[in-house]
Amino acid sequence: MKWNKQLIKSELKKLKESTYYRQRFDACPHFMFFLGDAHASDIFYSKYPIGQRFTCAYFSENKADWLHSFSELEFTSKEIQSLAKTNQKIADEMINEFKPFEEQFYAKCKEIDTIKLNGLSNEELINLYQELAKVYLKKLNPSPLIDGFALTTDTVLSQEIELFLENKGELDKFVPHFETLTAPTFLSFLQQEEVDFLKLVQNSEDALNNHQQKYFWIHNNYVKDKVLSLDFFTSKLKQFQNIDINKKLTKLQELTAKNTLKKDELIKKLNLPNDIITLLRITDRFSYWQDERKKGTFWATHYFSLLLEEVARRTKYSLNDLKYVMPPEMKEIFTENIDQKILHERYNGCFLAWEKDQFDIITNQTVIKSIMNKESEHIDKEIRGMSVSLGKATGPVKIVKSVEEISKVKKGDILVAVMTRPDYIMAMEKAVGFITEEGGLTCHAAIIAREMGIPCIVGTRIATEVLKDGDIVELDANHGVIRVK
Repeated sequence: MKWNKQLIKSELKKLKESTYYRQRFDACPHFMFFLGDAHASDIFYSKYPIGQRFTCAYFSENKADWLHSFSELEFTSKEIQSLAKTNQKIADEMINEFKPFEEQFYAKCKEIDTIKLNGLSNEELINLYQELAKVYLKKLNPSPLIDGFALTTDTVLSQEIELFLENKGELDKFVPHFETLTAPTFLSFLQQEEVDFLKLVQNSEDALNNHQQKYFWIHNNYVKDKVLSLDFFTSKLKQFQNIDINKKLTKLQELTAKNTLKKDELIKKLNLPNDIITLLRITDRFSYWQDERKKGTFWATHYFSLLLEEVARRTKYSLNDLKYVMPPEMKEIFTENIDQKILHERYNGCFLAWEKDQFDIITNQTVIKSIMNKESEHIDKEIRGMSVSLGKATGPVKIVKSVEEISKVKKGDILVAVMTRPDYIMAMEKAVGFITEEGGLTCHAAIIAREMGIPCIVGTRIATEVLKDGDIVELDANHGVIRVK
């Protein structure tokens, strides 16, 4: 991928006028670069060249606003829906198409575990980096398909089910039916980790060692490699001493079967039309695919961090400096021609855009603000969104903008975020409800809320802007509304 230093300038009008689906999370541009490449470029050389034709993101101090153009997401979604009209198994075929790249990526990661990085020459180290980058990019190629469908189809699916129930005179049952029909029929990697953990009948050092080696990466994100130690899992084991482990394990193991059974029974009872059934099946399969993507990115953060740490040891650049070097620049890193001042400017605030085979990055804050700044919406006493887990909860708001802020969430709080991620889980376990600005049926907050049995409303668009820490709100997921007390 080439750096076109005129790309943002030439596309400035389009960037300013586009309406975006915003995702905010902890991230650095080095690790996210591959995602941009996959979304707007590499996917177009695959069997399914229907990704987003441009995408962009803003990074500052290891935080990111990932900006998906709604029109580009809709382009991908419509293409997938069109394929589904003649092929109800399209989701499974897509997953199988990219499965070999997934396997190659994990194999390369495990190969790196066997290599003494400090024994490699500079050339060998960069070659190893480029090999990992190549297979990781291929593994990420499904990402634009996942986002294009998942981030836009929720509304279509919701409207079709609502209209169908209205015609049957059962519109009053929309919320519980919608929750049942969209419940996932698989265990997320976080749920699978808990199942495996609960199976540790006793505090066996060997069993815990094996578990640590298998799941050390589960608290990673797009910027930090948090290798969980054996002590972490030993401490976690102590938390289960007063819990009925068999009951909890059985509940988790039976979750997917129960969701599947309830969903199939309701589909049959309602006699849903095939087009809705197809959308539901694709949504469920893409939800699984989305979870696999998260797992892969956590692995990538670990293994790229290992390589970058070794590069940092040999050069004048710190690990954080290298997180603001773009992957195409890595071939220059041992010549140390990249000015650290430029990297520090990127850390303070940089904007990236990707189009087919090219990217651009700027640090001009005036231009960045002209793209990023949108007129804020205002509310009086209510915020509305999509209910993805039923129930009601009242409590004080805690706004979480980064994983660094999760410690401020206390038991009984309402967690509010642009979106949640797996590394927010410690805070989510304390909260009595979740509110997010973005997300839909397959988002992380929805899946965790359903698992925990607590209310959740997503897609509010404005929650983090109009609410503030300490506000007392009633989260009414039965009606999709948040009321400010």
